[in-house]
Amino acid sequence: MLVMSSSIHFSIKFDGPALVSHQMDVRELAPALIALSNLLEEANRIAFPDSDEIRVQIKGNFKSGSFGVDLVALQTITNQIVTMLTSPGASAASNLSGILQGLGMLAAVGGGLIGLVKWLKGRKPSAIRLDGDRTVFEIQTSEEIESFEVDLVAGKLYQSRVIRQALSKVVKPLEREGVDIFACGEEGLTVTVITKEDAPYFDMAAEGVDVVSDSLSENILLQIESAVFKEGNKWRFTDGASSFFAEISDKDFLSRVESGTERFGKSDVLVVDLRRVQSITDNGLKLEYSVDKVREHRAPLQTKMFPN
Repeated sequence: MLVMSSSIHFSIKFDGPALVSHQMDVRELAPALIALSNLLEEANRIAFPDSDEIRVQIKGNFKSGSFGVDLVALQTITNQIVTMLTSPGASAASNLSGILQGLGMLAAVGGGLIGLVKWLKGRKPSAIRLDGDRTVFEIQTSEEIESFEVDLVAGKLYQSRVIRQALSKVVKPLEREGVDIFACGEEGLTVTVITKEDAPYFDMAAEGVDVVSDSLSENILLQIESAVFKEGNKWRFTDGASSFFAEISDKDFLSRVESGTERFGKSDVLVVDLRRVQSITDNGLKLEYSVDKVREHRAPLQTKMFPN
C-alpha cells in the first residue's frame, strides 16, 4: 500500500502587556491548542470527508517575542484515498492548504471563516447562497443588503456549530486582562489578526445553530390563512399539505401592503419563491420558512361544485 504524507507549517501568537515576559499560563494555552487541533480535524471532516485525519504537532521551541508557537498540520494519505479525491490534481497538501485558507489562518479570499465572523459582528445572515465557487452571505439592513464573499470551504465551515465553538475556544485567552491580540500565519508573515474587541463576535457565532439545508423553491402556490401587518411578525400559510408560519422577506411586497396597494380577502393565494431552512439547535431540529419574493397575488381558488 502506498503511503504518503503532507504537512504545512504555520504559527499562532498571542500578544499583549501580560505577555511581555514571553510566558503564558499552560492552563490557558493548552485548551486553546487542543481546540485548534479539534478545529482542524473537524474542518477536514466537513470539507474533505474522504480524506485521512489531520494531526497537529508543536514544532521546535516556543518563539521569543510576545508568546508564539510553531505548529505543523500533518496528514497521512493512502493510495486508496488518493483515487477518491475530487480532481486529479487534488492532494493532501491542497486539502491542508484549503482548510487553513477556509479558516482564514492562511491567505484567503475574504479572510476565510475568521474574516466572515469579524464582518458579521454577531449578526445572523439573512441569506446564504452559492455564486460559482464562492459562498455569499447577506445581511438585510433597513436601508440595503450588505454582502460578504468567502470560498466554498469557508462557507461550509461557518454552517457547523462545532467549528464555530472550537474557533471561539482557540481565541478564548483574549478574555484575559493584558492579552490583546491573536495572530496566525506562516513563514514569519502574519496573515490574520483577531483583537480583544473582535473576541465577543466569536462567542456569539458559537451560540448559533447548524444549518443542515437551505433551499429555495420558485413559483410555489401558497394560500393565506393569516396575514399579520406588524413588522417582524410571520404570516400563516398552507401549501395544501400542511400549515406553517413564514417570514415575508420581499420588501417591495411589504411596501405595497403598507401603502394599501395590496388588499387581501379570505383565502387569497400568493405565488412565491419559498426558502426552507433546516437547522440543528440545542433543542433538536428546527425548520423555518421565508418568502423571498412574491411573484403574484391571486383571488381565492375556485372549486367546482358539480361534476361535468
